[in-house]
Amino acid sequence: MKIEDFLFKGRVPLMNKALDTYSLRMTTAAKNIANVNTVGYKPQKVEFESLFQNQMALTGTKTNEKHIPVGPKPDPNGELIDRKIPVPEAVMSGENDINIDKEMAEVAQTQVRFQFVSQSMSKYFKQLNAAITGNTNY
Repeated sequence: MKIEDFLFKGRVPLMNKALDTYSLRMTTAAKNIANVNTVGYKPQKVEFESLFQNQMALTGTKTNEKHIPVGPKPDPNGELIDRKIPVPEAVMSGENDINIDKEMAEVAQTQVRFQFVSQSMSKYFKQLNAAITGNTNY
C-alpha cells in the first residue's frame, strides 16, 4: 500500500462528503423554514446515512452477467428527497406540512455533526503537519 493511499484515499474523501452533505442538509432545512407560511409547499430532506450504510454493505464479484450485483453502490452522496409527513403531524402543521420544531431540531443536530466532522478533519491535518514538521505544539 502506498503512503498516499493510506493518508488520503480513505478518511479525507469520506469527511469531505460528510461536510458537503451536512451543508446541503442545512440549506434544505433553511429552505423548509423559509417556506413555513407558503401554502402547498412540501418539505424536503437530505438522505445520507442510509446511502452510506448501503455503501458499507457486503462486497462480491460477478462471475456471470446474469448474476445480481453484490456490493456497494458507487459514490454515495447526499440525496434530496421529499419528506414523508405522518398524518397527525400533517394535521397539526397547518397548510403546508412543515413542523417548525422538527426543522429546528434537524438544524441543531446537523450543526453538531458538521462541527464534529470539521474538527476531526482539522485535527487530522494538524497531526499530519506535526508528523511532517516534527512540531507537536498544535
